[in-house]
Amino acid sequence: MVWVLVIALLVVPWLEFWLVMRLHWPLWFTLLWFCGAAAVGWWFARGEDLTLWTELEAEVQNRRVPTPEGIDAMLVLIGAWALIVPGLLSDAVGILLLVPPVRAALVGPIRAAIRRHWIDAA
Repeated sequence: MVWVLVIALLVVPWLEFWLVMRLHWPLWFTLLWFCGAAAVGWWFARGEDLTLWTELEAEVQNRRVPTPEGIDAMLVLIGAWALIVPGLLSDAVGILLLVPPVRAALVGPIRAAIRRHWIDAA
């Protein structure tokens, strides 16, 4: 778990900074991109309720696999948050998670992982 935090807090920001510098975008365009992505992320995030996390957690604690609709809604929320965070890599993840066919392809494997690691393992 410590390595995940180290990567998330140290490696990813430097990688994001390096990528923006390598693209040689003008400052105005970079700021416009990040502000626009954050606005789109906010627009998608406002449609999702944070009680969704509580509902999904309750399902797992009651030894039930969350519904595909619940997983899909959580992926939309994660995608929206990824767009709000400034950075090109996080924007790419956010955009991918907002595409319905990509989310549909991820729901099954996520449900299987939840079943394998939290439902059947206990």
